[in-house]
Amino acid sequence: MDNPTPLLKPPAYEFLICDDPPPARVCLPTRMINPTKLSQLSERYLATLRTHFEQGPRADARAAHRLGKQAFALGLQTLQLAKIHKLAVGNLVLSGYPIKVRKDMSNRAAAFFTAASALIAKTRLPAGAARAQLDRLNASLTARTQEVKESRRKLQAGIARRQNAEAALKTSREASGRLLEEARHLQRYLQDMAHAVFSAREKVRKTMSHTLQDEIAQTLLGIQFRLMALKKEVSVSNEDFEKEIAITQQLVEKSAYTLKHFARALGHPDEK
Repeated sequence: MDNPTPLLKPPAYEFLICDDPPPARVCLPTRMINPTKLSQLSERYLATLRTHFEQGPRADARAAHRLGKQAFALGLQTLQLAKIHKLAVGNLVLSGYPIKVRKDMSNRAAAFFTAASALIAKTRLPAGAARAQLDRLNASLTARTQEVKESRRKLQAGIARRQNAEAALKTSREASGRLLEEARHLQRYLQDMAHAVFSAREKVRKTMSHTLQDEIAQTLLGIQFRLMALKKEVSVSNEDFEKEIAITQQLVEKSAYTLKHFARALGHPDEK
């Protein structure tokens, strides 16, 4: 028997075929298989099938069953194992062999594959069950998608509310800042006005004080002159003297009245 050509490596994983295109249905990939382990299984499959051919009619199916367990443990599907089998047969059943020999080897290879794939075929779900399981998965995925959409909608609404609250808070802070600044300006204005009123009152008081001093000085000066006249006329009759005294008293009373008037005008607390 000629030396076989190197065995080609099958793909690391396959995809289930869906009847409907996405997103109507979900196509689930089979389990990811380690390429190194898959290559090693392919080499063992080739070597075991070669030994099966060499043993002739006395070969049994135990070696094929062991290969099937290994393939099942790796997570291979029947189609993947069939590809490995096809590559192995292509390397062992050469076109140069007689037709009878090739036919006999093909029949024995088919029996070998049946034994190797028995465990995988046994554990595989029927088409109807697989379809039902896929439908359940699709329904669950649809429900989850709706939940995610609803969660996203609520999240976006929450973000919008938070942004509105932040904007309102910012506006409120700005308005409060403006009001505070206006209050400070108003306080300074009132302080300036109070100072101006106080200064004006002080000026009025000073003016009235000067006026009062002038009038009192004039009145007192008049009293002084009258007293001096009294001194010179002391020798006149008593009647004239009494008149002079009366005039002098009137001047004194006038001075007292003038003092009260200005004291009241200046707001003295003791003068009413």
